[in-house]
Amino acid sequence: MPKINIEISPLTFSKIIDWTSFNTEREVGGYLIGTVKNGNVSITNAHFAVANSTPTHVQIDEMAQFRIIQEIEKRGGDETIVGFWHTHPGMGCFLSGTDIATQKIYQALLPEAVAMVNDGNVFAQTRDQKDFKAHFYRVGKENKYHEVSFGVITNPKELLDLLTDFVQAETNVENIVTSTVQHMSLNVKDFIEIVAEDKLVTKKAFDDESTLIKKAIAQIRKDVKSKHTNLEEQLKDDSLKLKKKTRILSLVTLVSLVLSLLSLAGIITLIIRNYLP
Repeated sequence: MPKINIEISPLTFSKIIDWTSFNTEREVGGYLIGTVKNGNVSITNAHFAVANSTPTHVQIDEMAQFRIIQEIEKRGGDETIVGFWHTHPGMGCFLSGTDIATQKIYQALLPEAVAMVNDGNVFAQTRDQKDFKAHFYRVGKENKYHEVSFGVITNPKELLDLLTDFVQAETNVENIVTSTVQHMSLNVKDFIEIVAEDKLVTKKAFDDESTLIKKAIAQIRKDVKSKHTNLEEQLKDDSLKLKKKTRILSLVTLVSLVLSLLSLAGIITLIIRNYLP
């Protein structure tokens, strides 16, 4: 089995920390994106991709894998899916029997593939970085797994390149909104279900509110994509404005994300105001 060195970008790590500490009652997970060269695995991005989850199990959305591959192919370059990440909320970091079987599949497809396991429950309370648990694993002979140490990318040029790619990628506006909405909506759904179970609202009101949330999320994504498309059409034939286009696209991306989060916050506020006694 090849010797592996792992590095993860700070931006990617911070995304995983956020997803992990935001979901302390259920397992969540997704895909790790990066490059592999001479046994060095460089993780440059991560995707939140949950189909179903419980406090002790997560089913990663396999359909998301195809969308990710399409996006990677569209961008070109050497990136690929280098493994998967998931959480063990409050249980510590290890590979279960299911995790081992999953990791063996990844390693069969990519010999250098890695599995990342996180537990952010204590960190969610203390917000102290040392309390966040993150470990990488690989599976060897006889289904025995072992931990692989990792580092965080600190090269200034490499970090700048990663940040530039993240902000300027044409598909990134929708990706940012989608992943953010996805993991926030899981918790909104939990909240509504708890309220419904306590009979603070009727089932009809619960269903109506769920429909409204889905419509609001769909509208947010539609608005952001529309702004992005309109901007591209305005500037696509003017090569002299390339630098201006880059700056504006970056600004639109950041503003769109803020607007999306504010819209979601408004939805959550309305739910709380309408349904809490």
